[in-house]
Amino acid sequence: MNAGKHNLNNTHLYIVFQVSFFLVALSLLTFGCDKADEEPTQPVQETPQQILYKFSTQHADGGITRWTLVAQQATFLKEIVQMQKPRVEIFEEGKWAITITGERGELIESSSDIYIFENVVGKSQDGYLYTDELHWKNNDGKLFAPNISTIVRGDSTMVGRELEGDPTLEVVIMKNVQSKIYPKDEKFDATEN
Repeated sequence: MNAGKHNLNNTHLYIVFQVSFFLVALSLLTFGCDKADEEPTQPVQETPQQILYKFSTQHADGGITRWTLVAQQATFLKEIVQMQKPRVEIFEEGKWAITITGERGELIESSSDIYIFENVVGKSQDGYLYTDELHWKNNDGKLFAPNISTIVRGDSTMVGRELEGDPTLEVVIMKNVQSKIYPKDEKFDATEN
């Protein structure tokens, strides 16, 4: 009688093993075992703390206005203000230097840096600046455009990459420059030989 009971236990063990194997195989076929087949998760987006229409602000150092900013809409996130249709006026020593417009922008509250994107146009007394992305580095007092930029002064044009310059556009540094410059559009120092 013991021999029959031993065979019955082996049979039960074999059946449990087969059912477990079948369930594991079925779950792998149903859900897939390849992670590449899984849908990617969406990044967690920050919840806006506040949305304002007709937003405006300014930044001053020592009582002297450094820049003013107006936007059609501003969405306040944790440390960034995202803007639609921003218009920024930057001042040097209290005097207007440039007006910059674009489709959208970001204000970094901790540094007072401003980023303007899409159809960016800057207008100063020394000409126009056209690009798709422009950064105002507040602590450095410099403009920076990582992509291709065009500077136009009268009939003269200068096209290049990685623009860096002062807000008046009087001094501009770019890489891979292509230009067509006419003397009538440039200021020359009469003391140069």
